[in-house]
This record gives sequence, C-alpha cells and structure tokens, in this order.
Amino acid sequence: MSNPSSPPLVLHLERPLVFFDLEATGTDPQAARIIQIGMQRFVPSEDGAALDETIDVLVDPEEEIPAAVTDLTGLSPDAVRQAPPLGAHLDRIAPLLADADLAGYNALAYDIPLLQAEFERHGRTLPGPDDRVVLDPYRLEQVLRPRTLSALYERYTGDALDDAHDALSDVEAAGRVLQRQLADHDIDGTPADLAQQIRGDYLDDQRRLKQDGDAVVVCFGKHDGKTLRDIQRDHPGYFDWMYETIDDLRPHIDEALE
Repeated sequence: MSNPSSPPLVLHLERPLVFFDLEATGTDPQAARIIQIGMQRFVPSEDGAALDETIDVLVDPEEEIPAAVTDLTGLSPDAVRQAPPLGAHLDRIAPLLADADLAGYNALAYDIPLLQAEFERHGRTLPGPDDRVVLDPYRLEQVLRPRTLSALYERYTGDALDDAHDALSDVEAAGRVLQRQLADHDIDGTPADLAQQIRGDYLDDQRRLKQDGDAVVVCFGKHDGKTLRDIQRDHPGYFDWMYETIDDLRPHIDEALE
C-alpha cells in the first residue's frame, strides 16, 4: 500500500468518516484473510473535516499467502507472519468504526464484506451506526463518468453523438472511440492481444470464471465467489449442471481441473 500525503478533505462532515483499504489473501471477500489494514479517520471540524488518526498495520492471516498476492502487494510472507493476527488489532479498530461512516475504493463490493466476515470469524459484529453511509469512489466515478457510447464518444472526440441508436452511426462512433482509446493509451497489437488485455484474469468474455492464483473462481449464480474445486466437491449437482449446459465454459473447466 502506498502512503501518499493526505490532501485536505473538502467534505463537510456531520460525524466521523473512516477511509480504509484492506489487502488480503484472495479476491473472495467471504474466504480471504486480511494481511494489511490502512485507515484514516476524519472528524468534523470548523473547516469541514480534520484528520484524527491513521492506522497502517500488517496482519498475520494464519494461512498461506498466494505468490500472486505477494507479487501484487509486495508484502512478503515472512514480514506478514511476524505481525500480530487480526484478533490483536480489533480492539483498536472497532472504536474508530463505531460512530463513523466509511469510505474506500470498491469498498462496497470487497472491503466492507471482507471486514464483516473477519469480524464474524472472531465472534463480533462490525460496529457502526444503523444509518451508516458508505462513500465508494469507484461507484461515484460510474455516475460521474457514464460509459454509454454517447458519453464515451463525447469524452474521446469532444463532439456530441447526434445520431445515437442509429445502427450505422453507432458503428462509426464505436470505431472512432476505439481508435482514440488505442492512440491515447499507446496500445498496439492484434485484436486477439487487445481482447486478452480487456479480459484480464477472466477466462471468458462474459466474466463468469476468473483465475485467482492457482484457483479458478466462479463469478455468477448462487455459488458466486467459490472456486471450481470447492463447487465440484461440495455441490456436485450444480457443478454437473454448469459443466453439461454451459458449453463455452467446458474447455476452461477441463483445463482448470486437469
């Protein structure tokens, strides 16, 4: 986790606001274990908000850390193993959260469910006001910068798309947007190269299977977030349905389980 100096918070607070970020052993918030906690607690002040406390601690997850996580975070297993386990940090963290709203990038989808799950593993409930507000810059960016073709066209070309939803106009607009994206971000390669870059860790274009270290995680349905091997072992009926009926996933499943 980088440690840039914090700019003044321009929000006018009615109660404390805690920005936080968690590094963990995986991408499934129900199964991952925290390995680092970063927090900044702001409190109301005459200027709107004032930094009250900062936390930056390592946490022993008491389980193996995948090599991919070490590569991503730069946190070595040896350094993390020397840190206290999460239970030793909860009494310090809980009071900071008890009366506070929360903020964090992608916190709604990942960090908050992860923190809730970790508190529950220790027999505790994540503290906080019943009417807690969560500010997620990732979600806000989706509102501030919509990704419709019209919005992207105007953003990349500076012109309004006058004939949106006319098929040929949309085709031409999509082509111009793609060309500007490639030029602005200095991207060069074949369509296959670009498709792989877009796909990232996902194994299919519909983003239903995702590589997570040595495991493949299912990203849809009632077992969203579980690994293929866990589903094969614990829910064989669902696994068989998925394997037999979703034809385009079958090669990925075969490769993952071979």
